[in-house]
Amino acid sequence: MKLNLLLITIAATGLVFAQGPGPRGRGFGGPGGPGGPDTETRLTKTLNLNATQQGAVHTALQEHRVATSGLNEQMHTLNTQLHAAIKSGATDQIDKITASMATLHQQEQASQSKAAAKIYSTLTDDQKTQVGDHLEMLTGGGPGGRGPGGPPPARRSPPQNNN
Repeated sequence: MKLNLLLITIAATGLVFAQGPGPRGRGFGGPGGPGGPDTETRLTKTLNLNATQQGAVHTALQEHRVATSGLNEQMHTLNTQLHAAIKSGATDQIDKITASMATLHQQEQASQSKAAAKIYSTLTDDQKTQVGDHLEMLTGGGPGGRGPGGPPPARRSPPQNNN
């Protein structure tokens, strides 16, 4: 049984990597965005996931990708509409368009959070401790689209008083 699960996990991982790299940057469920194949590899290495956990991570992230497929295109269309509304001064349309954008963001956030919950439930106590409050690492998201492990934002020094 364990051997079958391991073989399925290896085959599924191979299929994911065979797709090649996708567009980078913040996106809704794209291969380079939250939940992409890089997330699976990173989690496996960082948390030392076993084969069963790797399978669960793959399944949760794949479900997230399916649930959010098409959201990027919808958001792009809404952004185009928003720009047109701004340029034409159609302030009545701005509220409708931004409400639609908020709905898409909510769908993305809910799907990503559900995937994180599924992944978190498979972790050992030690792995949960390692994750701590950085739950965004479970789906590859992070503040401002920056995944965990990336460089922290640059800190500015306070202005010097040269008097």
